[in-house]
Amino acid sequence: MNRHLATGSIMLIILLFITFLGPFLPMVDDSLTQQGARFTDSGIEVPPFPPSPQDPLGSDRDGRDVLSLLVAGSKETLLVIVTIVVIRFAVAAILGIGSYYSGLLKGFLSVWSQLFSFMPPVFFVIFFAGMPFIMFSEHRQLWLILAIALVEVGRTANMIRTSMIQSSKRPFFEAGIVTGCSNVTLFKAYFWPELRLMMLTSFVNDLGRTLFLIAQFAVIGVYLQNAFGSIRGGGVETMNNSFIWPSLLDNINQDVFTAEWVVLSTVGFITFTMVTFYLLSNGIRRFYEERYQQSI
Repeated sequence: MNRHLATGSIMLIILLFITFLGPFLPMVDDSLTQQGARFTDSGIEVPPFPPSPQDPLGSDRDGRDVLSLLVAGSKETLLVIVTIVVIRFAVAAILGIGSYYSGLLKGFLSVWSQLFSFMPPVFFVIFFAGMPFIMFSEHRQLWLILAIALVEVGRTANMIRTSMIQSSKRPFFEAGIVTGCSNVTLFKAYFWPELRLMMLTSFVNDLGRTLFLIAQFAVIGVYLQNAFGSIRGGGVETMNNSFIWPSLLDNINQDVFTAEWVVLSTVGFITFTMVTFYLLSNGIRRFYEERYQQSI
């Protein structure tokens, strides 16, 4: 029995249920109402409120129910990470496959990989996010999605190219050349069967990796969407105006001591999603290996 695939599939169903049906659950406040204070038997409480029957996962510093925030942000979270990985693999497929046949693309891929390999991707994205035309752009989220996707293109493209090189060294590939197969036929018959498995498993696994990367940005105060507000005494501060899960970690330095339920709930949702994609990736790999006797 493929336990990884079965468990991952069940977790994915739960994740999709939360995403699409969660807003209709009775305990979810779809209006995300802010509460300044509550009157209780022991006196007046101010947010953040601890977990209670009214707020199962507590509230944030604005008095909004954390469970409702996580449910409301699930669709945006999945949409963002899927968009990033789709862009990454689309560009990587062109570069990876093209570099096998073209020396020019091979050289371009080598330069691209070296450019983004000497420093962690998070630093490149932080540098890009701090540029004035990105910081104040109304399309900031789109720019950052593109940046996050492209910094990992070199790694993904090299995996694709390496898979093709390994396939080309096998005896059955030489047999295809001897029989006079065209490049198109060689690709479809000899490269693609193993390439599609590697790309599919890597795609699913990258969904979790991308979510983790975005969470790192939120911890250090880099958001996909920004809003600017005035502060007392003059000046302007940058604020997050997105419901994506990692955005709930923007006050992690304070929340970890005074509102730990916000951190634990957010990290729990992120971890659940990452484990889901990890199990699915391994489960799909095992399924193909068992059914088609393939190995990447």
